[in-house]
Amino acid sequence: MLALSNALVALTLFGPLAFSAPAEASDALVIEAFATSEQPIVGAEHERLRTATITIYAVDGLERFESELSEGLPADPDTAKAAALRRIQHLDDARMVSAKNAAYGLAKAVQYGVDRYPAIVFDGRAVVYGVPDLVEALDHYEAWQREQTR
Repeated sequence: MLALSNALVALTLFGPLAFSAPAEASDALVIEAFATSEQPIVGAEHERLRTATITIYAVDGLERFESELSEGLPADPDTAKAAALRRIQHLDDARMVSAKNAAYGLAKAVQYGVDRYPAIVFDGRAVVYGVPDLVEALDHYEAWQREQTR
C-alpha cells in the first residue's frame, strides 16, 4: 500500500479539530509546514505547488533566538539582565520576524495537535509526519484523499 506503510509517515485526520472551513475543489491548497533547523522543509518551489498557499514555521526558532540572546552574557545576574535587555532593544526586524514566526508556529502546532516534526498540514484537515519534502508529502496526502473517496 504505497509508501504509506512506512513507520515514519503517518497521515492523521484532524476531524473535529479542524479550525477552518473545509476547502472546496476550486480553492487553492493551503499547506502549513512545521520544521526544525535540523530537518528543514524542501520543495516549496516545485511546479505542482505553484497555486498552493504555503507557510513554513521554524518551530525551534525561539530556542535559537533565546540562545543567540544569551550567548556571551556575563555571569552576574544583574549585569546579564541589563545586557540582555540592551540586546532585545536593538534587535533588527528580520530577527523579530523570525521569532514571531516561531512563536506563531508553535501555537498553530498546539492548535492542530502536531506532536513531532517535520509535520505538514494540508487544508487544516490532515497531517503528514516525518516527510520534509512538500511534494512527497503532497503525494501521500493525495493518495489518502483517493482512498477516502473509494
